[in-house]
Amino acid sequence: MKQISFFITALFLSIFAAACHSDEPIGGWEPMKWQHESITLKTKEKKTFTVPKEGRTFQFKCKNYNRFWFSDVTEKINNTTVRYDISSVNANLPKNDDKHIYGNFSASSIKDNILTVTINPNNLGIKRYIDVAVTAGDVFDNIYFEQE
Repeated sequence: MKQISFFITALFLSIFAAACHSDEPIGGWEPMKWQHESITLKTKEKKTFTVPKEGRTFQFKCKNYNRFWFSDVTEKINNTTVRYDISSVNANLPKNDDKHIYGNFSASSIKDNILTVTINPNNLGIKRYIDVAVTAGDVFDNIYFEQE
């Protein structure tokens, strides 16, 4: 009886060990790959774009994910940082959702695999910073902007 019990225990342990094996590690999603004006962006380094004081609109194409959405957008002036996400409510701005985020001086949108970020003109004479964070599930990426 001890041999049968030992055999059954060994069988269950081997089945359990084989079932838990995976060739792909958990969370092993491929980093997002971006293209901006025919230039492929590196995903490991901080992607920072300089924005003229007149403002500008940027478009980025995600080359390896067809569906992604906003995590949040952060705007910073001096020591004041404001974070916008889908739950942010501001009576002076349109309603945010997972495809549109409106800030005080930026607007970001996603359509298909295209991320569009518009930064308004800067009449304050001090630098402004925008951090756009997107996700496609277990993969996250940020694109940074610095405005004169």
